[in-house]
Amino acid sequence: MEEAKKEGSMETSAKKGLFRCSCDCGKKKHIIVGVILLVAVLLAGSLYYKNRKTDIGLEGAQTAVLEFVNGNLLPPDGKAEVVSAQEINNLYEVTIKVGEQEIPTYITRDGKKFFPQAMEITPEDTTESASVAEAEEIPKTDKPSVDLYVMSFCPFGNQAEDTLLSANELLKNKVDFNFHYIVSTNGDQVQSLHGEKEVVQNEREVCVLKNYGKDKWINFATYVNTNCGSDGTCWEAGAKTLGLSTAKISACVASEGVALMKDNEQASMAAGAQGSPTMLINGVATQDVYKYGDSQGYKETICSAFNIAPEECATTLDSQTSTTQGGSCD
Repeated sequence: MEEAKKEGSMETSAKKGLFRCSCDCGKKKHIIVGVILLVAVLLAGSLYYKNRKTDIGLEGAQTAVLEFVNGNLLPPDGKAEVVSAQEINNLYEVTIKVGEQEIPTYITRDGKKFFPQAMEITPEDTTESASVAEAEEIPKTDKPSVDLYVMSFCPFGNQAEDTLLSANELLKNKVDFNFHYIVSTNGDQVQSLHGEKEVVQNEREVCVLKNYGKDKWINFATYVNTNCGSDGTCWEAGAKTLGLSTAKISACVASEGVALMKDNEQASMAAGAQGSPTMLINGVATQDVYKYGDSQGYKETICSAFNIAPEECATTLDSQTSTTQGGSCD
């Protein structure tokens, strides 16, 4: 079960029915086996609708998601059902329930693209991507660089942040960790997939990163992930807990937020980071970013990028189900 993501493309994972329970949902006995990665795998499902030229409509979006999930991702005794559906930021958000867990998914109006990757694919594209992913190895350096690209209210990005927390603490003096936000801008208008609340939280977090450094950033981000839901309303409590000035953060957002988002947009575009999360190690994207909850797996992948691994790499990190499981985009 735990081999699929790192061995090939999303389509390969879907065809084999392989998902990492340790990454997303805990134990293999759960019917929801790996469905927290559902939306990424749904990229393959866009093949069903790749010839559509018009809006498939809210009902069509629900049908598309259910047909693919029930027909390809779940065991025979498993069944997804739609909890809610709505239009959001020119997308359809379809929240499904599998077992006891609710999972938000996103699909473009024409049915061609699915979030988080939001990439249009064809069978040829998928095959080529799988070959590239299998062929490209992470180069080794004396001090590896790790770049994580996220959206502040993307549950998948949140899980990557949570999973990276202990690896960052262990290796922060040996590795160059960098953190970025995936946004788009038009003049001074900033857009993020989950709307204006996410734009503002992106700006708060990047202001923490700029003014207080990486350690404070990752602790602030994971505090919000765990405690504040999908609108960040308790961010001030998190800031105060960590000894951060809420006034300084708010002032930074007001004066520098847009400029910082433009910088992040350029960095994400340069890296080809379209989906949250995306992780590059020494400039090479790794599928191991999807090992949600597996802090040891994150550490091992990062440590493999050293010319000579430091003694910290011998430390075993606890791996457990991520603190954020689906639902954060509600």
